Amino acid sequence: MFKKYRFKEFIYEAIAELGFTAPTEIQDKIIPKVLSGQSVIGKSQTGTGKTHAFLFPLINNLGDGPETEVLILTPTRELGFQLYEETVKITKHAPMPIDVRLYVGGTDREREIERLAKSQPKIAIGSIGRISDLAVTANALKIHTIRTVVFDEADMIFESDRLTTVDAILSRIDATAQILVFSATINQELRVFLNKYLAKIPMIDLAGREFTCETITHVFIPAKNRDKDALLSELFSTFHPYLALIFVNTKARADELASHLAATGLEVGKLTGDLSPRDRKQMLRRIKSGQYQYVVATDLAARGIDITGVSHVINYELPTDIDFFTHRVGRTGRAGFTGMSISLYDYDDVEYLQKLRAKGLKCALMDFVNGELVRISSGTFRRRKQLGEELHRIIPMPVKIKPGYRKKRKLEIEKRIRKLRRERIEAIYKGKRKKQ
Repeated sequence: MFKKYRFKEFIYEAIAELGFTAPTEIQDKIIPKVLSGQSVIGKSQTGTGKTHAFLFPLINNLGDGPETEVLILTPTRELGFQLYEETVKITKHAPMPIDVRLYVGGTDREREIERLAKSQPKIAIGSIGRISDLAVTANALKIHTIRTVVFDEADMIFESDRLTTVDAILSRIDATAQILVFSATINQELRVFLNKYLAKIPMIDLAGREFTCETITHVFIPAKNRDKDALLSELFSTFHPYLALIFVNTKARADELASHLAATGLEVGKLTGDLSPRDRKQMLRRIKSGQYQYVVATDLAARGIDITGVSHVINYELPTDIDFFTHRVGRTGRAGFTGMSISLYDYDDVEYLQKLRAKGLKCALMDFVNGELVRISSGTFRRRKQLGEELHRIIPMPVKIKPGYRKKRKLEIEKRIRKLRRERIEAIYKGKRKKQ
């Protein structure tokens, strides 16, 4: 199937070693355009073969000169490392050496500049900050010869005010250069960039609606007025995941949850923003080697990483930015394998769920009862939501909270829940007796 692209022989050797037999849908749509030098905007979920959709044709099209031809920009150093590794897996088969270099934070800047003074890489891969430093500030990386620029995971690149940095980089590159943009979502910052540089290029929507991946099962479990830690332990005792990524919204919560899970005897890793580059690299190595079955992570720390074999993604807390839900769940069900996304939700999250469904998410509202997942009907969902609202009116949270009050309030709410349920059941039976 790959033969129709008429790649150079060494590309086919790499394809065979990688174990690819036929192109994925995204590869079939992207490869011909990249081969012909067209600029591309591709919207696709992670794990669809997008990386090789641009690597195969770009490496195939490289010339024989010493100048830099391809620049690949990434949002994080980890994604840079992964792209570098995948690139070398292909270029090592070339009959003549292809100089591929990685430029990310945490490496020796002065040594990189010294090496660049002697020779330029054929392919430069790096984080946008380090590339800007070497190409714009130091003028050491000569990018005026670039023929193709790739923005990988572009929505993450443009999360902050980086358009000025990108402008500075692109101003040194020929205006006729091929630009390839790949992203799981299109945020406002990325839209500004696309309108400026690629306004006339139609988007190839390879995902359609965002949640079309049939290999992922999405389950939402109510956690209102429940001990989330205990619920999580119950889930893990039933599912026994091969590798579970558990997402929380803050470093403090990640620390607490990781400690709790470790105390129950689980092998737990942690990816938080305070890890040094060295510790982070070591943690990723341990995760990939199978040392940890459970990994607690924050969005900021986990973005841009690619970990194979993730069987379950747990949203212990739903992300405040709904786009991050796409990034989180996209880490499972990859490369044809099945996966499960489990989200613990509050009854106040109805609008959040509606937004996800509008984006195409097909999910099941379920509860975890006696070690089994049980589907919740819409009527039950509404009744539980009303019950939660009723309890918050009865037992309000004071402005000033004394030590231990949250626990006492939680116990009181659980007690009231049991009482209210009994009262409602009795009322139902009384109504039936009256009808008789």
